[in-house]
Amino acid sequence: MRFPRTVFVAVALLFLGAALTQAQEKQEKKEAPVIALTGGTLIDGNGGAPVPDAVVLIQGRKILQAGPAATVKVPEKAEKIDVRGKSILPGFIDCHIHTTYPFDEGQYFTDTDASTTLRALYLMNLYLKSGVTSVRDVGSNVPSMQGLVGAQAAGYVDSTRLFACGDVITVTGGHGDGLKGTSAVNGPWEWRKAVRQMNKDGFGHIKISPTFTLEEAAAAVDEAKTLGMRITAHGGGFSDTTPTTMTRVAVQAGVQCIEHLNEMEDDVLDLMAQKGVYNVPTMAVYRNLYKAGLTPRVLVEKRHWSQAMHETLFRKARERRILMGIGTDCVIDMKHYPAIYFDELKYFVELGVSPMETIVTATKNGAIILGKADELGTIEAGKLADIQVVKGDPLKSFDVLGNPEIVIVDGRVHRY
Repeated sequence: MRFPRTVFVAVALLFLGAALTQAQEKQEKKEAPVIALTGGTLIDGNGGAPVPDAVVLIQGRKILQAGPAATVKVPEKAEKIDVRGKSILPGFIDCHIHTTYPFDEGQYFTDTDASTTLRALYLMNLYLKSGVTSVRDVGSNVPSMQGLVGAQAAGYVDSTRLFACGDVITVTGGHGDGLKGTSAVNGPWEWRKAVRQMNKDGFGHIKISPTFTLEEAAAAVDEAKTLGMRITAHGGGFSDTTPTTMTRVAVQAGVQCIEHLNEMEDDVLDLMAQKGVYNVPTMAVYRNLYKAGLTPRVLVEKRHWSQAMHETLFRKARERRILMGIGTDCVIDMKHYPAIYFDELKYFVELGVSPMETIVTATKNGAIILGKADELGTIEAGKLADIQVVKGDPLKSFDVLGNPEIVIVDGRVHRY
């Protein structure tokens, strides 16, 4: 069988491109200077005991080595950054945010794709300065997300890492239908097509939202996994059925994560634990909603929602060892950013989670939920260099968080 000349040319170019890329990476690694963080206390994100007088070596985008000064040799020509008296932590991860959401109601009606893009970048930069080095946007308008994801990949945007879902996928009349950043489609094949479109638009994550059927949710899950995408689901809420079924359906369909801890039965939590489904509880924003009287009356008066309900579900999820991540979802008032991220960390501690486990939740667990545990979330050799340096000991008080002196993303050092 003879192949057209164009096939051989394409294959040759493919191999040539791969060879050039490898050669370029080797050259960059050879030329990149080594940066050494020295003298600080290392909290590496794995949950082990802090390492005093630690050294973290960074070259290019990656961590070369991390550990006690007695075992990590600092190269003679390394750029040394003395961080004695400070703590070295992985960058934090927000698993649930809508970066383009307006800061006031008027903006929603006057927004352009350009203004939402710039507002998202503004919020990303706020997060960068606070030590949150990765965010998962779980529903924003496609042009803004495309622009930012593409610009970041090309190196034009030097900010917090952005992982985007693009449009939330729901049904006609479902949760979010009619809002910017939402696609309302019906039937399994339309749901498959919507997932394919988000993949075509350049996104690696999908979020689905009720009220969907098992066939629709399963179609979205199957398509996402076929395309190598991560998929999460809004957990019930105002758009749930009575009695509640939506979280159960999403878990049965095979989603990897549930957003929020809304009204659900114990056997649904059991099923999540059995299937290894993650959860992003967003506790602080719910507390703000109840305090401001913004929770829909039907949920409070007829379905008897309260903050205690979310807290009870939180404890039950922990009892079942359901892996959790930190998420904010503060669409009630975006002016709470970035403080609400650290409110969420403190709320975890209020609910009985140790400071160390909470830090693991904000770092390693977040990377697992993103599907990036091999690259992010901990300070270890071979991982991407996403690091923050804070003054003081976060294990004694989270008040030292949110105002780091140094933030490193992808090996790039930002000093504040």
